[in-house]
Amino acid sequence: MTTVLVIGSTGKVGRVVVDEALQRGHTVKAQTRNAQRARRSLPDGVEIVEAAPAEADALRPLVADVDAVILTHGGDSDGENNFYAVIPALLEALGDCDTHISLMTAMNTSHSAGASASNYEFVEWKRRAERLVRASGHPYTIVRPGWFDYQGPADHQIDLRQGDLVTGQPGVDRRHIAQVLLEGALNPSGARRTVEIFSRAGAPVTDFEALFAATRADEVGGLDGVLDTNNVPLAQEPQRVQDDLARRGK
Repeated sequence: MTTVLVIGSTGKVGRVVVDEALQRGHTVKAQTRNAQRARRSLPDGVEIVEAAPAEADALRPLVADVDAVILTHGGDSDGENNFYAVIPALLEALGDCDTHISLMTAMNTSHSAGASASNYEFVEWKRRAERLVRASGHPYTIVRPGWFDYQGPADHQIDLRQGDLVTGQPGVDRRHIAQVLLEGALNPSGARRTVEIFSRAGAPVTDFEALFAATRADEVGGLDGVLDTNNVPLAQEPQRVQDDLARRGK
């Protein structure tokens, strides 16, 4: 049995991660800023823990005995303080342990928003969070979903891609996202993976080790996904990000 901490447990994907983990027999801690609200949306059997996710001191007792931390937090606004800031706090709380980190970001995260940055700044912060997780030294799985619930009625199979090249509005089942976030922590081939996830027609995946083994691991010491090509130079990142990476030896 594995103990899992879910940060962002009451969100659209977080609730599904909690449910999938409980179905697999794992012990689940669900982080929330409002325990009373969380009890109304989360199933029985989960331990609800109220904590500010961007504060290392608040996270430290939550991560002391967990095998994996799964992050599905943050919305489409204030990406610096509602999304990115959680990562340095989590890494400080974890210290030197080998806890697995599964992080949900978004498709096209590796790209710069360019002239559209004012509308998509939150995506830029997702990229910066990815880079810090890769530099952390922890085993990790980074999952970039397509469009939630845009999948077709026959799209029962998980479709993993790499390179961050898919455009348009490809759909993904939220349960598929939850499964890959969880299974990335449970299967050896899920470690050091950066994948885009969509749903396609076909039979449901049952062998997750084989699913991950068919993808490529990120380069040891690399800041970006192994097949990403539209990478933003580190010198163009905010000083805060450069400083955080420097503390991780990058």
